Amino acid sequence: MSAVFHNVNNLIFFGVTAVVMVTSFTLIAVITGFQHETKKFKTMVVTIVLVLLFQFIVLDPIRFIVLSIDSATWPKKHIMNYKPEAAREKYNHLDYLRTRLKSLKSQLMITIQHRNEKLNEKYSHITHDLKLYGTYFLLLLMVVIVHQDPLLYYNTNAVVTLMSHNTSNTLGIKEVMTLDKVYDFIELTLIKGFNPDTSADTGWLQIRQMKRLGVIRLRQLRHIYSPNPYDTLWDSVSRMPAWSEPYQRLHYEDKYWRIYEPWRPITHMPTLEDGLLLNFNHYGFDVDYPELLGYAALLTTGPHNSLKVLKYLKVYNWIDHKNTSAFFIDFTMFNADANIFTVCTLVVEYTPFGYHLTRASVQSAKLLESLDQMSHVKIIVMLLYLIIVIQFGRSLAVKLWYNHDAIKKAWNKVDVIICTMNLILLALILLREYEVSKLLKLLKESTTRDYLDFQRPTRLYLLINIVMGFLVCITTLRLWKVLQFASVFAVFSKTLYLAWPAVASTALIIIIFLMGLGMAVAIINGNNSEYFQKLVKCIIACLCFAFGFSSEVHPTDMFHGGKSLGIVLYLVLVFIIAVVLMNVFAALIFSYFESAEQDRKDATRHSRINYLQFLRLEFANTLKFCGSGCRLFRKSYHPQGRTVHENVEWELYRRELLRAKTSSLVVTKKPSDEELRFQYRQRIELLLGLSAILTVQVELVERLLLGDKNGELPATSESDDSDVPEMYRKRKD
Repeated sequence: MSAVFHNVNNLIFFGVTAVVMVTSFTLIAVITGFQHETKKFKTMVVTIVLVLLFQFIVLDPIRFIVLSIDSATWPKKHIMNYKPEAAREKYNHLDYLRTRLKSLKSQLMITIQHRNEKLNEKYSHITHDLKLYGTYFLLLLMVVIVHQDPLLYYNTNAVVTLMSHNTSNTLGIKEVMTLDKVYDFIELTLIKGFNPDTSADTGWLQIRQMKRLGVIRLRQLRHIYSPNPYDTLWDSVSRMPAWSEPYQRLHYEDKYWRIYEPWRPITHMPTLEDGLLLNFNHYGFDVDYPELLGYAALLTTGPHNSLKVLKYLKVYNWIDHKNTSAFFIDFTMFNADANIFTVCTLVVEYTPFGYHLTRASVQSAKLLESLDQMSHVKIIVMLLYLIIVIQFGRSLAVKLWYNHDAIKKAWNKVDVIICTMNLILLALILLREYEVSKLLKLLKESTTRDYLDFQRPTRLYLLINIVMGFLVCITTLRLWKVLQFASVFAVFSKTLYLAWPAVASTALIIIIFLMGLGMAVAIINGNNSEYFQKLVKCIIACLCFAFGFSSEVHPTDMFHGGKSLGIVLYLVLVFIIAVVLMNVFAALIFSYFESAEQDRKDATRHSRINYLQFLRLEFANTLKFCGSGCRLFRKSYHPQGRTVHENVEWELYRRELLRAKTSSLVVTKKPSDEELRFQYRQRIELLLGLSAILTVQVELVERLLLGDKNGELPATSESDDSDVPEMYRKRKD
């Protein structure tokens, strides 16, 4: 590029062409204008970027493969690539001196510390990795930021509150204490609450912008007798209304399907999607309940028919105290203004001791991500992230292609995991879009009896968030490796490497104490305190209390087994775990930090430069250009009525006073003989470099003042150009 623009004619031609093109495009944009709709404009931009990426990623490799096969199969032996010799440019002695002066100034910056080639190569790789992984990490964080929507939290919180507590017109799920209250809740909150106007479906009574999609599904799981009390068996036998037996298949059953459907178990097709996305359990207070089992009954969209179905279920005791273990109410709402899908699962759990435990599980998700609904910032961030992911994968592929043994390194395996997780993330996004489009198509063709199960796209949405979270974690871990050039990260890593046996032993002792104390507290106080109800929850509560989170757990929660025993447990938790063991853990880490820092200082020599010094020399021209642009902000020289010699003496005197005051307060360590020799050698090299620069500057000044326009001195001059390269010497005709 420099050779092309070295000629003035080429530079002028390029400048005129660039000005004409920029002016033409500017005039077209200003006068004619690009008048497109926002949606169409976004589609055009994304299409252009995707076409370019397809060109660079797919078509170009195919083209190069075809050309390489063609060249290898039919080699062109008789065709020689002839390149005319470029016109040899003429240089004179002044050009040589100027080039020599720049070279000496550059060599003056390269001291002894910068001549460790192995270290320079290491820093060069660090610069490349820092640029790649740092850019990828920042774009990943931006993707997480633009992906999250704060409206989802407020929507979830509002729906949970409205479903859980009573209002002036509806009943809350937390008020369902008896069997009859379940039917009242369904009638008041779910049927009449979603149909406040009987003439038309105008949305939810509490939030008018929300519309229910499909019908409400009522599902229950019925347990059967099991000799093992810890192994719950679920009923899956078809029965007649009122749970009567034996089951009979009647000839008019297909016509009156609503009468017999609630008494038949749910049937699912054995598909891979259901096995991966719906094969999960709802964690109850006593038992875990599977999603793909149970008996289901569907309401209708209209309130009149829904009340008839509810009355039918109530008359025939569809929900009873004998075998019903849990009751689920599933439905989905959509807010078109906020583009939020709300998947609600209301659970009523019947415990063996006759008490009803309820909760409202709500998941809010943005499942429609079309271009017209995405902001410009989000589109730009996603496109940049796609480009950096492609660059990341290309860098890893090139590294593994030329060095197959590089896959054995742990950090290269981390890179492979990052690329794999990005591919999984892309597959999950495509699968979610497919599921949503399929459900929307079903919604378009649905009737009053269709239930739209949005559990699968919602679980895909949650799985995408989980994968993105793991991707951020593992990228942060990979970036930690790149930041090892900094002394803080190096000392911390070395400390963990040296101290891991002692730290692991201390941590094991803390865990043993916590588990023993958690078991004791759970056995003694578990029946009277919410935080000590279960063993795992009790251990977590003790751990949080030991680390200072004491706003929830109070000392009185441990006194249910007696005040004396409670005081002993409290002292063990507060004194032994929180004070003694934690302080031992911190002191152990601190001692290893001091040891690692001392080793680092002893191992560091003056011949070793740090990473910032390497960057300062590597990008010296860039820093010089930036410094030249900031000359306006530099401080000007003010003589203040003194000469230059007097100002210099005054500045030296001021620095000497400051050094004397500092030396009286701070005790400086006397340098060793090796350090003195190194400083002496460094000063000698600096003086020799300055001497060479002054010599060239004197000769350059001499030729500018006494020589001709080419810098040639008269024949009587004693100057000799024997040391000048041949291309710079004067040619004699």
